Amino acid sequence: MSYTIHKHDYIHHLLQYIENNMSTDLDTELLSNISYVSLPKLYRDFYNITGHSVKEYIRKRRLSNALALIKTSDMELTDIAFNCGYVSYLTLWRAIKQTLGLAPSEYKDGDTYYFFPPLANESLQSVMVTNDIIPQTRRLLYYHTRLVGIENSAIKRFLQCFPEYSGRIFGRNGKQNRSKFCYELYLTDTETDYTCLKSYGFEVMEKIPVLAATFATSTIRNDEAQINAAWDHLYSKWLQDSMFEYTNEPYYEEYIIKNTKPTKLKLYLPIQKRNEEARITLTENPELCFITAKAKGYQAERVASQLVIDYVTQHYPHIINASKELFLQKDSDLHHISTYTCGIRINGNLQLVEDKNITRITTKHHHYLILESTVMGDYDRYVMMLLSFARDNGMSADKEAIFAVYNTAKGAASVSIKVYCPVKIVIK
Repeated sequence: MSYTIHKHDYIHHLLQYIENNMSTDLDTELLSNISYVSLPKLYRDFYNITGHSVKEYIRKRRLSNALALIKTSDMELTDIAFNCGYVSYLTLWRAIKQTLGLAPSEYKDGDTYYFFPPLANESLQSVMVTNDIIPQTRRLLYYHTRLVGIENSAIKRFLQCFPEYSGRIFGRNGKQNRSKFCYELYLTDTETDYTCLKSYGFEVMEKIPVLAATFATSTIRNDEAQINAAWDHLYSKWLQDSMFEYTNEPYYEEYIIKNTKPTKLKLYLPIQKRNEEARITLTENPELCFITAKAKGYQAERVASQLVIDYVTQHYPHIINASKELFLQKDSDLHHISTYTCGIRINGNLQLVEDKNITRITTKHHHYLILESTVMGDYDRYVMMLLSFARDNGMSADKEAIFAVYNTAKGAASVSIKVYCPVKIVIK
């Protein structure tokens, strides 16, 4: 029997080695030697896979472990420093002060929590972080009655009209126009007359100026399933675990053409360094109330959301525009079939018209851990972060009652998230 070893599999083992040896001197040359790769390759691969430099990742994990011990144990700061790989208690003291602006004693007695979880990295899709330029382009809008495959249809029709085109081609999803879906092409050859494309379903638009930014990029084969998976990994997994956040500048897909066919795509996601990590706080019952609906199986989230929208539109239309906080709760059975509960926040005093599909959900536990983030990451990943944090900090979490609230007050491009985890505080 034969099998193929992924060229980045060593990162899995390296992450585990770091976790098991946090109290020792994790010198990067040592990590390079045990991984059988050069130091430059280690730096490059680790950064591309995790979104963190090796030293930054180790620093954050050590600090997270030390702060958990400060919160949950009566160990002396010197012992905590030694157990977490610091050379002295003063080094740990300075690290806490620089990161949180608090002395260790203030952190122990306060409601502030710092948590940086270990990375599992089940997926090893490589992501490059680079300063790059999307050059000036001419924008084309392509309309079609089918959404599936609209990208390849747009490229195919364009190349039918311009088979000798030698410029670069970028694309991204556009706004739907009535019953027709839209895909946008961006062409670096901006002076060509593209009016002949109107008979192919295109509209020729304005020139788009140069975009210079820091991008997270990934190159994949031109296959719709792989493209969707790559975007999901880039935006919902890699970005969530990395030190970066989305800047709300336009994203792009660049088509790599070979023999007049797009064989590969390079994804460009504009990013910037986060000002802060995802924050976790402990609070008493926030007294939230939501109108919700539940659905299971295929497109369950969409079905549940539509049930709520239809109900609110019929009975309380003013809520649609007034409420900017959306509820989400997810659960999976033994067969990995997901159940979604979706909703919208309401005033707790609102009297609801009875409907078999609609349920009122209110917070009822005494204490909640709240994880706040501006990164629209993977729901399950955030849940695991909170469960791991609760365990490390001596709390008993109610996994079944965890839910997320998405705040859309700043628009669809700037949604923030709060994940609520009911906990019982263990008396020290």
